[in-house]
Amino acid sequence: MKISKFLWSVLVAFATVASIAPQQVEAIIVDGRVSGQTVFTGSGTITESNGISSNGISGSVINELDFNGQNFPHGPLSVTGGTGDFIPFVGSQATFNLAIRWTGSGSSVTLLDVLPGVGGPAWNSPIVGANGFATGTFFSLQSVTFDEDSLTMIGMGRTQVVSGDPLVLKHSAARIVIQGTGQDFTYNLTVVTTAVPEVGSTLDLLAIGLVGLVAVEGLRRKIATRQNRYA
Repeated sequence: MKISKFLWSVLVAFATVASIAPQQVEAIIVDGRVSGQTVFTGSGTITESNGISSNGISGSVINELDFNGQNFPHGPLSVTGGTGDFIPFVGSQATFNLAIRWTGSGSSVTLLDVLPGVGGPAWNSPIVGANGFATGTFFSLQSVTFDEDSLTMIGMGRTQVVSGDPLVLKHSAARIVIQGTGQDFTYNLTVVTTAVPEVGSTLDLLAIGLVGLVAVEGLRRKIATRQNRYA
């Protein structure tokens, strides 16, 4: 049986993380798919700028959704709802690592700041008073419509949940929908991330899980650093 180059790269990445932080990796069990959805509420503002093409001439308009709050443009947003695996996160806060930037409108949109195999803008949320956290990462946008008093953004990506004792990592494809109403391009936002059932081989599941471990360890450290900073 042949193993794809992608899986080999994942195995190498996992081995690297294991050698650097074996205690953290050993403490996490990769087990299954995420189920349910999580809901955030907060505030956001859309701004526009002109991209610069290779010849130095202004190109397509770049739209940017910033999340308002203490850590602007990252939020935070409040976790106000959850079902399934997301129930432990209700009452927590979620922050985005990047503002969401895109070009185009309607169904002809392109998400910016996306790294191959890694994804683009992502949210993360810890469990209040316990170990564990969840993440949701945009990989693409299906559509974006907005004006000065309303916004609807629909994207696809991946979500991961780390929770329990011992810690268990679950992962799934996800649909991320951001809607808002307001005025002057500042909106009261609702962000809904829904785990999407998907079919994959055992090797695919293993590869996704191992990639998740690499991302989880990095995000865990970022969350810990942020919490210490604002403690």
